[in-house]
Amino acid sequence: MCVRVSHSRVCMAVCFHNLIFNFQNFRIPKTTSLWLVVFLVFGQIKAQAQKKNAVERLLDWGYNILEGDSTKPRKSFLIMLPIWGVSPETGWQLGLSSGYMFKLKQDSLTRPSILRLNWQYTQLGQFSIRPFVDVFLKQNTWHVKGQFVYNNFNEYYWGIGNEVPNTNKQLYYFKQQRVNLSVRKRIWPAVYAGVQVNYERMYNFRFPENSPLPSSTDKGMNGFECGGTGLSLVYDNRNKIFFTNKGYYLEGYYLFNLPFMGDGYTHRQSFLDARYFIDLKKSNVLAFQLINQTTTGVVPFRQLSVIGNDMYMRGYYNGRYRDRNMWVVQAELRKTIWGPLGAVAFAGAGNVCKSLNDAFTSVKPNYGFGIRGVLLRKEHLNARIDMGFGEKGNKGLYLTIGEAF
Repeated sequence: MCVRVSHSRVCMAVCFHNLIFNFQNFRIPKTTSLWLVVFLVFGQIKAQAQKKNAVERLLDWGYNILEGDSTKPRKSFLIMLPIWGVSPETGWQLGLSSGYMFKLKQDSLTRPSILRLNWQYTQLGQFSIRPFVDVFLKQNTWHVKGQFVYNNFNEYYWGIGNEVPNTNKQLYYFKQQRVNLSVRKRIWPAVYAGVQVNYERMYNFRFPENSPLPSSTDKGMNGFECGGTGLSLVYDNRNKIFFTNKGYYLEGYYLFNLPFMGDGYTHRQSFLDARYFIDLKKSNVLAFQLINQTTTGVVPFRQLSVIGNDMYMRGYYNGRYRDRNMWVVQAELRKTIWGPLGAVAFAGAGNVCKSLNDAFTSVKPNYGFGIRGVLLRKEHLNARIDMGFGEKGNKGLYLTIGEAF
């Protein structure tokens, strides 16, 4: 028996159909052969539909440049995003947010590490540089995390309390050096224990003419230096660190500020960060976070707890409200829209207070939305733009790398 096979799936089906009538002892029913034609034609149509369009091919080309192809993937990645903005107190702002991601051990256990550097320069001559490290050693036996800040900048100050009016708003100029560093060792699966060190120096304060701030009785208003150390404990069973879709993260530390590390301040500070992630399938996630910080003793104003930044209580100016105690809760829905693009919606509430008895007096709400773009597919590292809103017209726009929490 001789069978001719064509290169086309449809032609091949016709050949098989013709064979039906050439066998003497074996015969394929005619209806079966027709179903075979339909099946093969449908397969051809489906294969054509699964071919990537021009946009998808362009994205693959870009990711291959950044990540390498499947035969030779890159082991480290460098990412850079512009920082821009305009505000009355700074004029235009230009800068760069860069991140270098790598693994200290190329295995399936060791988590990826990242080094980040944000710098910013403004029209009025202000300057800020903020290196950040988040490093996991071989098989996650040690975890080192830290932020280092140098600021020659300005900011607004409203005073202390959760009901300070907007009429209190005052501008001041300062220089700042700050270090927040933790070094932890894994002592049980998913459990890390170690040391936390914080240091901050504020100096070269300058105030506009007729400002009431130089005569303020708030501690540290004309400059201060303080530092402390304490114990840090973390439980972390997240499946991914850049885009977690299941697991828990619990971090807590207790700091003792030491008089020989500054101007004699001896205040104490406790901190708790609790997160929970629910996998909604198809790269969709529902995330929750609770944060609490408490400070006791004589505290310089810049060491008090605040609400408002790019991670929690988005929409409030950083430091719009500050006091000895702070709590925040927030939830965020992360939804994949198409390919590398996603969207989020978030809402939360928080407060600062002098006494825990006032923790739920004048609670501040916030809500907002954002868009996401995948920078690295393997680790699902996102660039994000968030727009947050608070009460009394407070709002903020945030552009950075990585999720809020």
